Amino acid sequence: MPNLDGGHYFLTLLAPVRTGNMIDPVTGASRSHPHLLRQALALLSAGRQTAASPPDAPPSPFARNTLNHLTRFVMIDGPAYNGRESGDSLVGLLHSTDPLVAQPVDVLTTPFLLFAADVDAQSLDGPTALRRYTDTLWTTMRPELDATFGHCLGFDTVTDAAAFNAYVVRCQIETTMPFNDYWADGLVAPAAPLGAVAAVAAVVVAAALYVAVTRGWPGIALALGMIALLLYGAWRFIIGWGARPFPTAPDSDLPSVLKALFLQQAFTSFASKAQGLDDATLHAHFGTFLAATDPAAASPALFPGEVAAPQVEWTL
Repeated sequence: MPNLDGGHYFLTLLAPVRTGNMIDPVTGASRSHPHLLRQALALLSAGRQTAASPPDAPPSPFARNTLNHLTRFVMIDGPAYNGRESGDSLVGLLHSTDPLVAQPVDVLTTPFLLFAADVDAQSLDGPTALRRYTDTLWTTMRPELDATFGHCLGFDTVTDAAAFNAYVVRCQIETTMPFNDYWADGLVAPAAPLGAVAAVAAVVVAAALYVAVTRGWPGIALALGMIALLLYGAWRFIIGWGARPFPTAPDSDLPSVLKALFLQQAFTSFASKAQGLDDATLHAHFGTFLAATDPAAASPALFPGEVAAPQVEWTL
């Protein structure tokens, strides 16, 4: 289930960061690309994602489209150091291992910019979903892309949406463990055609036994070859079936999720304020609530990148 799974595309890319210096366009001083990249990432608005966010915080640039479920930038300067690799003390003594001599440590020749995104890809294949997403980013937030990826190697040749897609593909690494939890009522996975597979296997085994019994040693060799091919085919079938993406969960696209979160917040407020009302008043207020929130319509809904839903007036 790499990259595409459950109606979502999981993008992971590592872009090598330039290690040289450049003239800061603001101060005129010589600054390193990693330093300027960290500054650009720090200045990216995250919107109002928590209750502690400033009330006037500008929206995240990723909120300019309704494809992003999650995005993340991470600067990677080097592999994590987990400490010295330990071993058996007696074996180390026999090999005259000096624990004071440093072991080799992995290093990177250049920092890397990690970009990860979980985006909508309903009814799309992997390449089409990725191209739609990169085209959308290029159209909606090119200044932010220039400010971040502009400090990465090879991005200076990116001048249009097609070149940006090609750059992302060059830097992309396979997402082998995507996270998708929108199956509220449990995953309905397609069943493997085990009956047909078992029938084919039975026919092959019966043919192999017949050849082995009737053809002597050449038949036995041929039968073993047939069994080996059967095992290889079974292995390829299992790997291929396991690589099939899970189906798209109902209402798992971002607009539907934003609408659901909006209704959740609005109904929580309604339930709190409607305590103690008599049946007739509650019924009237709930009708006003349904008219104000309009559950069947796309709007009103939670705005992308925001933690608080817009207030709606449901009182009579």
